[in-house]
Amino acid sequence: MRKTVKALAFGALAVGVALSAACTKNTGDSGTNKQAEAQKFIVDYKGETVTPAPEIEGAKSGGTMTVVQEADFEHLDPSQIYVSNALNYSQLFYRTLTTYIETGKEGDPTKLVGDLATNAGETTDGGKTWKYTLRDGLKYEDGSPILSKDIAYTVSRAFGPLGAQGPQFIQAALDANYGKDGGYTGPTADKPYAPGISTPDDKTIIFSFATPHLEVPYLVAFPTTAPIPAAKDTKEKYEREFVSSGPYKRKEYVAGTKLVLEKNPNWDPKTDPLRHQYVDQWVFDMTADPKAQTDRLTAATGPDAAAVMMDNVPPNSIPTVKGNAELMKRVFTGPNQYVYYLNINTTRVTDVDVRRALNYALDRDAYIKALGGPDVADPATTIQSPVLPSYKKFDVYPSLPDGHGDVEKAKKLLEGKTVPKLTFCTSNTTANQNVAAVLVESFKRAGFEITPKFIERSAYYTTIGVKGVDCDLMSSAWGQDYPDSNSVLGVLMDGTKIVAEGNNNYSYFNESTINDKLKTLREMQDRGAAAALYGDLDEQIMKDFAPVVPLRYGRNFTIAGPNVGGTFLNQYSQFNATSSYVKS
Repeated sequence: MRKTVKALAFGALAVGVALSAACTKNTGDSGTNKQAEAQKFIVDYKGETVTPAPEIEGAKSGGTMTVVQEADFEHLDPSQIYVSNALNYSQLFYRTLTTYIETGKEGDPTKLVGDLATNAGETTDGGKTWKYTLRDGLKYEDGSPILSKDIAYTVSRAFGPLGAQGPQFIQAALDANYGKDGGYTGPTADKPYAPGISTPDDKTIIFSFATPHLEVPYLVAFPTTAPIPAAKDTKEKYEREFVSSGPYKRKEYVAGTKLVLEKNPNWDPKTDPLRHQYVDQWVFDMTADPKAQTDRLTAATGPDAAAVMMDNVPPNSIPTVKGNAELMKRVFTGPNQYVYYLNINTTRVTDVDVRRALNYALDRDAYIKALGGPDVADPATTIQSPVLPSYKKFDVYPSLPDGHGDVEKAKKLLEGKTVPKLTFCTSNTTANQNVAAVLVESFKRAGFEITPKFIERSAYYTTIGVKGVDCDLMSSAWGQDYPDSNSVLGVLMDGTKIVAEGNNNYSYFNESTINDKLKTLREMQDRGAAAALYGDLDEQIMKDFAPVVPLRYGRNFTIAGPNVGGTFLNQYSQFNATSSYVKS
């Protein structure tokens, strides 16, 4: 998934077993050297998870919770959601067929459970067919019933332009021609559902595939399965006029400024294994950059006493925060699952030696310091995150011991070449403006002339995801979508998945030999054996093609107000909303 500008890893994808998984978790420990830990991961195929969700110890009802952020959400239409902040907070108003339950407590497993559905899914043919039965008593905010056809409609509309920016997994699995001529492109009078979807009654939805897909329980946890009543689908306006199936509903939405949520009286906690409705009102304040967020959460006066910040503390503020012992009690830190990249547009930068030179020229020491140091970043050398069992530690383009790269090797690779002038696209935030300057200077040492191009944050991924985009270099971050490396290398490096818009392969890397290997790995039934091969492939891609410059492995360093209770940093590297309450 895209990081805001999911930490699940696997032992084996198998029906009916508990999985041992590496999972990034954050406990609020202010130590900056805490590493990702192994954690149990359980899939509830039997439907044993209780409803309503168990009460949070010490929780109180009432009050307003504020989320302070720099910009609007890029998308809140469920078919378009694929950025971590929206994936996290949309759980307040969207429910999906399955969902993840985390407690934030040391040693507790992460669970994949039925949400709208009674369990994580039923298959009797090894994963070629998956059946989901909806819970009793499910309602929209207006009191009308949630029906299986509504979920079928949402999934089907995601095949068209209204789903171009969202995850593409289930579409590609259901339709071999997805994104190609002859593929399904959305609901019509004669084809209301996408291929392979049926709804034999109001409470049952069935997905049928040509080949086994054991990952389906994870795929239907995306907002792609959040129900939309077709009669209330306002198409492009649904981004702002969404219909709630969760505990909160839209009260006020001023694009780019503020979103206010209030309680949904027709949400029934007896149907929900995850969410609570402790808070009276949620306010998303979209007007504060990371420095303003930090200042407000440090002071924590008025409404900000019950607020959380969306971003990390900016570099210049970290020493001040660390010097305040009382404030550090409210700082949440630790590694997360995201890897940050400088994607090299291989359709524009076609010479692999130029791409290799960019990797050698990176001054990682200056880059990490510009971000705020080891509190918020660890230097990266791989495409995959260390939290994945398929991770293989390697460094194809090692720096000199001083950490400032190897400029002479970069220059050697560029000898006799006309070094192209490059455009570097990144989202327009204060932090990125500072970091861009460091990166430009870093590459200038080897002879590169790079011009930054800043794109509005709320439109960034939409812009760079358009095939043919006029960016040579693009910043991005990615965390695995579900516990299999197919959701990393299989998304970021598979050229067969490049489409007109909504791409996540921001290098536009399309190498037939790698595409073939990814297909072979995707179809391997022994996912444990596939894991080691993904690590080898990661190294091969970097060595032979260098389509990205790995920048850093992400870490969190962010603040909550003193009156915020029941929260922790979850798999989206965001403060958990479904368990939050206002202390006083």
